[in-house]
Amino acid sequence: MKKIILGMVLVALLMTVGVFGIIAYNVISGDNRIEFSSSQNASQEKSHKDSNRSSKTSESNHSKGNPPKIDVQTTQFSLDFMNSDVRNEFNGVALGMSRESIESEFGNSDGDVAVGQSNAERYGDLAVTYDSDDKVKNIYVAPSNISVEEFKSLHGTPTIDDNDGLVYDDNPNNDFSILITTENGEIKTIENVDQIP
Repeated sequence: MKKIILGMVLVALLMTVGVFGIIAYNVISGDNRIEFSSSQNASQEKSHKDSNRSSKTSESNHSKGNPPKIDVQTTQFSLDFMNSDVRNEFNGVALGMSRESIESEFGNSDGDVAVGQSNAERYGDLAVTYDSDDKVKNIYVAPSNISVEEFKSLHGTPTIDDNDGLVYDDNPNNDFSILITTENGEIKTIENVDQIP
Protein backbone atom coordinates (compact mmCIF):
# COMPACT_ATOMS: atom_id res chain seq x y z
CA MET A 1 0.00 0.00 0.00
CA LYS A 2 2.86 2.36 0.84
CA LYS A 3 4.33 1.73 -2.63
CA ILE A 4 1.05 2.67 -4.32
CA ILE A 5 0.74 5.90 -2.29
CA LEU A 6 4.41 6.70 -2.90
CA GLY A 7 3.89 6.04 -6.63
CA MET A 8 0.85 8.35 -6.75
CA VAL A 9 2.77 11.11 -4.94
CA LEU A 10 5.66 10.68 -7.36
CA VAL A 11 3.30 10.87 -10.38
CA ALA A 12 1.62 14.01 -8.95
CA LEU A 13 5.04 15.56 -8.33
CA LEU A 14 6.20 14.78 -11.89
CA MET A 15 2.97 16.24 -13.32
CA THR A 16 3.44 19.43 -11.26
CA VAL A 17 7.06 19.75 -12.43
CA GLY A 18 5.92 19.14 -16.02
CA VAL A 19 3.19 21.84 -15.82
CA PHE A 20 5.64 24.36 -14.37
CA GLY A 21 8.20 23.36 -16.99
CA ILE A 22 5.68 24.07 -19.75
CA ILE A 23 4.79 27.41 -18.16
CA ALA A 24 8.47 28.37 -17.85
CA TYR A 25 9.12 27.38 -21.47
CA ASN A 26 6.14 29.41 -22.72
CA VAL A 27 7.14 32.46 -20.67
CA ILE A 28 10.68 32.33 -22.03
CA SER A 29 9.52 31.81 -25.62
CA GLY A 30 6.76 34.46 -25.29
CA ASP A 31 3.87 32.05 -25.99
CA ASN A 32 0.80 33.12 -24.00
CA ARG A 33 -1.52 30.33 -25.14
CA ILE A 34 -1.34 28.11 -22.07
CA GLU A 35 -4.46 25.99 -21.60
CA PHE A 36 -5.29 23.93 -18.55
CA SER A 37 -8.12 21.44 -18.29
CA SER A 38 -8.74 21.32 -14.55
CA SER A 39 -10.31 24.13 -12.55
CA GLN A 40 -7.54 23.91 -9.97
CA ASN A 41 -5.01 24.89 -12.60
CA ALA A 42 -7.24 27.70 -13.97
CA SER A 43 -6.12 29.92 -11.10
CA GLN A 44 -2.49 29.18 -12.03
CA GLU A 45 -3.28 30.22 -15.61
CA LYS A 46 -4.89 33.49 -14.45
CA SER A 47 -1.92 34.21 -12.23
CA HIS A 48 0.46 33.45 -15.11
CA LYS A 49 -1.49 35.66 -17.54
CA ASP A 50 -1.62 38.55 -15.04
CA SER A 51 2.11 38.34 -14.42
CA ASN A 52 2.78 38.04 -18.16
CA ARG A 53 0.50 41.03 -18.89
CA SER A 54 2.31 43.24 -16.37
CA SER A 55 5.67 42.20 -17.79
CA LYS A 56 4.42 42.99 -21.33
CA THR A 57 3.15 46.40 -20.20
CA SER A 58 6.55 47.12 -18.73
CA GLU A 59 8.23 45.99 -21.96
CA SER A 60 5.90 48.08 -24.14
CA ASN A 61 6.80 51.21 -22.21
CA HIS A 62 10.41 50.66 -23.25
CA SER A 63 9.81 49.20 -26.69
CA LYS A 64 10.51 50.85 -29.97
CA GLY A 65 6.88 50.81 -31.05
CA ASN A 66 6.29 50.98 -34.77
CA PRO A 67 8.45 53.83 -36.13
CA PRO A 68 7.73 54.76 -39.77
CA LYS A 69 9.94 53.79 -42.68
CA ILE A 70 9.78 56.38 -45.48
CA ASP A 71 11.64 55.82 -48.75
CA VAL A 72 12.37 59.29 -50.11
CA GLN A 73 13.83 57.83 -53.30
CA THR A 74 10.47 56.89 -54.84
CA THR A 75 8.02 58.62 -57.14
CA GLN A 76 5.36 57.89 -54.50
CA PHE A 77 7.22 60.10 -52.01
CA SER A 78 7.49 62.76 -54.70
CA LEU A 79 3.70 62.67 -55.16
CA ASP A 80 2.74 62.30 -51.49
CA PHE A 81 5.18 64.81 -49.98
CA MET A 82 7.16 66.84 -52.50
CA ASN A 83 4.10 67.74 -54.60
CA SER A 84 1.36 67.75 -51.94
CA ASP A 85 0.50 70.24 -49.23
CA VAL A 86 1.28 68.24 -46.08
CA ARG A 87 2.36 71.15 -43.88
CA ASN A 88 -0.14 70.24 -41.15
CA GLU A 89 -0.17 66.44 -41.29
CA PHE A 90 1.91 63.65 -42.77
CA ASN A 91 2.07 59.90 -42.20
CA GLY A 92 -0.43 60.00 -39.33
CA VAL A 93 1.37 62.82 -37.48
CA ALA A 94 -0.41 66.18 -37.21
CA LEU A 95 0.60 69.53 -35.79
CA GLY A 96 -0.66 69.83 -32.21
CA MET A 97 -0.47 66.09 -31.43
CA SER A 98 0.90 65.26 -28.00
CA ARG A 99 4.25 63.61 -27.38
CA GLU A 100 2.33 60.88 -25.55
CA SER A 101 0.28 59.97 -28.65
CA ILE A 102 3.36 60.05 -30.89
CA GLU A 103 5.31 57.79 -28.54
CA SER A 104 2.39 55.43 -27.99
CA GLU A 105 2.38 54.85 -31.76
CA PHE A 106 6.11 54.97 -32.57
CA GLY A 107 7.81 54.19 -29.26
CA ASN A 108 10.50 56.31 -27.67
CA SER A 109 12.54 58.71 -29.76
CA ASP A 110 15.54 57.23 -31.62
CA GLY A 111 17.54 60.38 -30.82
CA ASP A 112 17.88 63.86 -32.25
CA VAL A 113 18.51 65.23 -35.72
CA ALA A 114 19.84 68.77 -36.23
CA VAL A 115 17.44 71.17 -37.96
CA GLY A 116 18.99 74.61 -38.34
CA GLN A 117 19.75 75.92 -34.87
CA SER A 118 17.54 73.38 -33.07
CA ASN A 119 17.03 69.63 -32.84
CA ALA A 120 14.07 67.46 -33.78
CA GLU A 121 13.30 64.14 -32.13
CA ARG A 122 13.56 61.23 -34.52
CA TYR A 123 11.10 58.33 -34.77
CA GLY A 124 12.31 56.05 -37.55
CA ASP A 125 12.36 58.16 -40.74
CA LEU A 126 10.12 60.84 -39.25
CA ALA A 127 11.16 63.64 -36.89
CA VAL A 128 9.22 66.25 -34.96
CA THR A 129 9.87 69.27 -32.80
CA TYR A 130 7.69 69.89 -29.75
CA ASP A 131 6.56 73.15 -28.21
CA SER A 132 6.75 73.83 -24.47
CA ASP A 133 3.50 71.90 -23.93
CA ASP A 134 4.93 68.78 -25.66
CA LYS A 135 2.72 69.29 -28.72
CA VAL A 136 4.05 68.73 -32.25
CA LYS A 137 5.25 72.03 -33.70
CA ASN A 138 7.02 70.83 -36.89
CA ILE A 139 7.02 67.59 -38.90
CA TYR A 140 10.06 66.41 -40.86
CA VAL A 141 11.04 63.43 -42.93
CA ALA A 142 14.49 62.38 -41.71
CA PRO A 143 15.99 59.81 -44.09
CA SER A 144 19.19 57.93 -43.35
CA ASN A 145 22.17 57.72 -45.69
CA ILE A 146 20.72 59.61 -48.67
CA SER A 147 23.21 61.85 -50.41
CA VAL A 148 22.22 65.18 -51.91
CA GLU A 149 23.30 63.92 -55.34
CA GLU A 150 21.18 60.76 -55.05
CA PHE A 151 18.19 62.85 -54.02
CA LYS A 152 18.66 65.33 -56.88
CA SER A 153 19.04 62.52 -59.41
CA LEU A 154 15.44 61.43 -58.67
CA HIS A 155 13.75 64.70 -57.68
CA GLY A 156 15.48 67.01 -60.15
CA THR A 157 17.24 70.33 -59.83
CA PRO A 158 16.15 72.33 -56.78
CA THR A 159 14.81 75.87 -57.07
CA ILE A 160 17.45 77.00 -54.56
CA ASP A 161 20.69 75.12 -53.89
CA ASP A 162 23.15 76.61 -51.40
CA ASN A 163 25.27 75.68 -48.39
CA ASP A 164 22.29 75.90 -46.03
CA GLY A 165 20.27 73.34 -47.97
CA LEU A 166 17.83 72.97 -50.83
CA VAL A 167 14.43 74.39 -51.68
CA TYR A 168 12.07 72.75 -54.15
CA ASP A 169 9.17 74.88 -55.40
CA ASP A 170 8.07 73.99 -58.92
CA ASN A 171 4.70 75.71 -58.61
CA PRO A 172 4.66 79.40 -57.62
CA ASN A 173 0.83 79.28 -57.46
CA ASN A 174 0.58 76.91 -54.49
CA ASP A 175 1.10 77.81 -50.82
CA PHE A 176 4.01 75.53 -49.91
CA SER A 177 7.66 74.83 -50.60
CA ILE A 178 9.92 71.91 -49.73
CA LEU A 179 12.79 72.92 -47.45
CA ILE A 180 15.67 70.46 -47.11
CA THR A 181 18.51 70.70 -44.63
CA THR A 182 21.79 69.10 -45.60
CA GLU A 183 25.05 68.34 -43.88
CA ASN A 184 28.28 67.02 -45.38
CA GLY A 185 26.58 66.16 -48.66
CA GLU A 186 23.75 64.18 -46.99
CA ILE A 187 20.05 64.93 -46.63
CA LYS A 188 19.23 65.50 -42.94
CA THR A 189 15.58 66.61 -42.97
CA ILE A 190 12.86 67.38 -45.50
CA GLU A 191 10.03 69.70 -44.48
CA ASN A 192 6.88 70.88 -46.22
CA VAL A 193 6.70 74.61 -45.25
CA ASP A 194 4.82 77.79 -46.09
CA GLN A 195 5.92 78.98 -49.53
CA ILE A 196 9.35 80.56 -49.53
CA PRO A 197 9.39 83.77 -51.61
